[in-house]
Amino acid sequence: MDLEWTDCTLVRLLGATGEMVGVLCLGDRGKPLTTNDQQLLQAIAGHASVALENARLFTHMEQANRHWTEIFDAISDFIVAHDESGNVLRVNRSLANFIGVQPQELIGLNMSALLAVDSSAPVNACPFCRMGSDAADEYVHPVLERTYLVSSSRVHGAINEGPQVIHVLKDITDRREAERRYRELFDNVQEGLFFSTPDGRFVEVNDALVRILGYRSREELLQVDIRTRVYSSPERHQEFADQMNQHGVVRNREEAFIRQDGSLVHVLINAFAVRDTQERILQYRGLMLDITGLKSFQAELQRERDFSGKILNNTQSLILVVDTAGLVSYGNRRWYDMGYEQRQLLGKPLEDLVAPSRRQIFNEAFNATLAGNQVDNLDVQILRGDGRVGQFSVNLSPMRDEQGNITSLVVVMTDITDAATLQSKLMHAEKMAAVGQLVSGVAHEVNNPLTAILGFADLLMENSELPESARKDLRVILQEAQRTKQIVQNLLSFARQMPPQRKPVQLNSILRRTVQLRAYDFHSHGVTVIERLEQDLPYVIGDSHQLQQVFLNILNNAWDAVRETGRPARIEIMTSGLGNVVEVSFRDNGHGITHADRIFDPFFTTKEVGKGTGLGLSICYGIVREHGGEILCHNNVDDEGATFIVRLPASSEPAPLGVVAGVMQS
Repeated sequence: MDLEWTDCTLVRLLGATGEMVGVLCLGDRGKPLTTNDQQLLQAIAGHASVALENARLFTHMEQANRHWTEIFDAISDFIVAHDESGNVLRVNRSLANFIGVQPQELIGLNMSALLAVDSSAPVNACPFCRMGSDAADEYVHPVLERTYLVSSSRVHGAINEGPQVIHVLKDITDRREAERRYRELFDNVQEGLFFSTPDGRFVEVNDALVRILGYRSREELLQVDIRTRVYSSPERHQEFADQMNQHGVVRNREEAFIRQDGSLVHVLINAFAVRDTQERILQYRGLMLDITGLKSFQAELQRERDFSGKILNNTQSLILVVDTAGLVSYGNRRWYDMGYEQRQLLGKPLEDLVAPSRRQIFNEAFNATLAGNQVDNLDVQILRGDGRVGQFSVNLSPMRDEQGNITSLVVVMTDITDAATLQSKLMHAEKMAAVGQLVSGVAHEVNNPLTAILGFADLLMENSELPESARKDLRVILQEAQRTKQIVQNLLSFARQMPPQRKPVQLNSILRRTVQLRAYDFHSHGVTVIERLEQDLPYVIGDSHQLQQVFLNILNNAWDAVRETGRPARIEIMTSGLGNVVEVSFRDNGHGITHADRIFDPFFTTKEVGKGTGLGLSICYGIVREHGGEILCHNNVDDEGATFIVRLPASSEPAPLGVVAGVMQS
């Protein structure tokens, strides 16, 4: 810019701190400055510097005031300032917007009129200033159905303004409502809530915890040392603290606490740790659930389970629980004695345990139970684990849920195999006794005329004058009479009319003599007899002649069985001592037994007419029973033929040498 000055003088304008704030320019003077001119110019420059610095300061103040006003209006809390008379000097925009006017419209309005909270208050009274004398305290005051936290401060205004009071109103309605709900929850929840310190003091507890621990008041519980008065031992509290330090939380921790009266209360604790910025634990916070009743119930339930388990596992009955589809869901320990493992039993169809011949009857009973009926004393054959069949009495009972629907069935089985066998034997014994009485009477009646026939026939045979043709006929009469006499003797033996002679005998010797009686027949017809006789076999008390009759009858039957098969005949005789019983078995490879259930019945025979009377095995049965033993028979499972077994009570009495040899001594 061309100013067309002939000269120019510049003077620096310095601020209070010495920095340059501007430049003073004096131009086109046309002559040099004198000393007075220079001093005047310096004075003018000084005043100009002060004016410039003040202008800059006022600008900064204006900017700061504008910035403070923006901050003041941006604060969401309500702010109001008034003088000592209660007249409003300033309000922020949040309060003005809440009232619904512009901020400048509230200037000069009295505080009581501003909030209109109490029509009876003095005109120049501020409701917030009346709440307390200490303006630095905080107060809660309800305004327009809202709750505010009021903070008041006294400040000095400008020289001509005097003291002022500033109130800051923070809306805490929602916080107070949350606190109220929290306190209601805290005090009314049934679990015991607690805040505690790591050194073992309660900071806060609810009424439920006071009740759980048996104290009279909350204040009383807050004074208690948790480590020694609540925990059973300080070590237990230390375990809790260690778990908190390690994990920061505990879940479902069971503790037995000591109530004020010294009794125990069982609680379940869930808690977490509250830490500071340095990760130090400040508090433990959590809740306790009183499980004393639950623990007592569990203990009682466990006792009942143990009691029921002992009954179920030690009863002599077999017990099953099956679902409505008939699948086994439980079996007591008695099933292990039946040869079943748990894994074999669970999930198994119940009908698979029943013998095929009885499944239809059992299924009908099962369906009747599903219909809600009780089934008792059903005779069923049950398969054992090894495939053998046992006789059982079965009861079926339905189990119902709360709605009365049948959800499962309880099956109780009582093993009556031995009872059924005993009953069968008893019936057989009664039948044999009845037949014996009949046979005894018949034998006596036949024996008398038979004796006369034999006697007179012998007398006639001694007559030398008798022709040979008559003698021939007489010999037939004698032969048939003798045969009839033998039959009568067998009948009397069957009827137990012959008194036995009981002494200690050695069965091995009797068996050898019995085999010797048929040795020629066996050898001549190619029958192999295998003897497996146990050495040092115990003695038995018995009649050697009757026992030989038993063994001979069994051998005769074995001989008849093996010689009709057309294959190499074999008879195996074995003796063994089984505790207090001596067992003799006769095993053949014949055609087997066709009617095992009737084989010991009197007059029952499978032989052709004229080849057997049907009394042999009946007599054997009676003799063995008279000796206190038993006789059994069954077809061989792994081979052809059958096996007869005779069991007799063993005797510990010593026997003389002749008895050991099987010789009767008088």
